[in-house]
Amino acid sequence: MGAADNTTLNTMPDELSDSEQQYLVSWYNVGEAWIFILISVSVSYGIGTHLEIPIIVSSLRCLIQLTLMGLVLDGVLRSESIFFVMLMSLILVLLGAYELSFIQAKNTIRHLFIITLSILLISNVSIAILGTALSLQERPFWAPSKFIPVLGILLGKSMSTIAMATHQCLDTINIHGPILEAKLAMGASRYEAVKPFAIDVIRLSLLPVITQLSVIGLINIPGTMTGQLMAGSTMTDAVVYQQCTMLMITASSALGVVMAVAVR
Repeated sequence: MGAADNTTLNTMPDELSDSEQQYLVSWYNVGEAWIFILISVSVSYGIGTHLEIPIIVSSLRCLIQLTLMGLVLDGVLRSESIFFVMLMSLILVLLGAYELSFIQAKNTIRHLFIITLSILLISNVSIAILGTALSLQERPFWAPSKFIPVLGILLGKSMSTIAMATHQCLDTINIHGPILEAKLAMGASRYEAVKPFAIDVIRLSLLPVITQLSVIGLINIPGTMTGQLMAGSTMTDAVVYQQCTMLMITASSALGVVMAVAVR
């Protein structure tokens, strides 16, 4: 018995180290992953899209931003302080509003940054609070390990839909301006004049979210579920978290798109 116990104890560290090493990656692996960027750049150059520089710049931004976020979030997640959690959340929303207002915006309107900031705060922070408190049953709701990742996921998904809604809305106004003016001149209210165009913009902007809902779990394995499985969670926990997250994404995207179109 003693020899068998010693043998078991001696083999356990090796087994643990093997299981831990399968998730161990380094900056060298990141360098190897740049092969995929080179493939994208080669394809772009070959067909003449002239996207080589944007691809490289965006890839470098991705590396720098993720590295900085990792350094900052490491301290926030360890703090267990609601002040630092809310401060980090505000910074994420501010950066999202800046990206949509000054970098991605092709057309602009007055006070676009303030409007976008308000939309992101209402549509994402409110859903993140309700989602972590009610759906995920997190106590307290601002627990850094749950609230900040959830808010980041909601921002990342809803920003694309809000950006699409903003672009489509402003383009529609520019293209169909004479039609809108004619309707207003004939006595139609502002709501009656823009309602058909607004509905089309909302439908088009929410189409990617609806498509993702219909194919998730059938064609693609979503990121939240993959991350939890790689971290060692059970399949049931990963599925439940992903379902809650997807429903929260749908709510925040729909709320953000409707607010964006209504304000525009």
